[in-house]
Amino acid sequence: MIGAASLALALLAGAPRTGPRAAPPGGAAPPVHVTADEVEYRYKERKAVFVGRPLVKLTREDSVLLCKRLVADNDAEGRISHAVCTGDVRFTRGQKLATCEVATYDDAKGTIVCEGHPVLHDGDSVLHGELLTYDLDQDRAVMTKAKGTVVQRPGEGDATGRRKKRSAGEGAK
Repeated sequence: MIGAASLALALLAGAPRTGPRAAPPGGAAPPVHVTADEVEYRYKERKAVFVGRPLVKLTREDSVLLCKRLVADNDAEGRISHAVCTGDVRFTRGQKLATCEVATYDDAKGTIVCEGHPVLHDGDSVLHGELLTYDLDQDRAVMTKAKGTVVQRPGEGDATGRRKKRSAGEGAK
């Protein structure tokens, strides 16, 4: 089922389509697709407010950002250029999962910035910090003021077989 927000954005962008847009020519950022239960479009402001019951879903290639409310700024062509996601925020890409209080998507930079107790899970690794910046184009995460990193790998342990804890600066993911 296509969410009302997906259809509304497609129509507002001027083309009667219901799926994700094709990537613009010239190497521009990949298209972004949003599904939600409710959308309010503020034409004069070029803003769209999405509400999910339970969650709004913003998808860019294999990256998914989920939250209860997303406020997006659109460019002249109707593409999302910037969006702020709040309420039960989760970001996934492959086996990586990040949670936080507020996530900001920037289309031009190709980043998602997570603030408010961000936590990044990557397999057995868990990283807590102050600010998580995820570069979608480079598939790279940077956590500032990283703390509480635990890396557990099969066969890694001390003489008693207990797992070793590593700090953020000791080769953690």
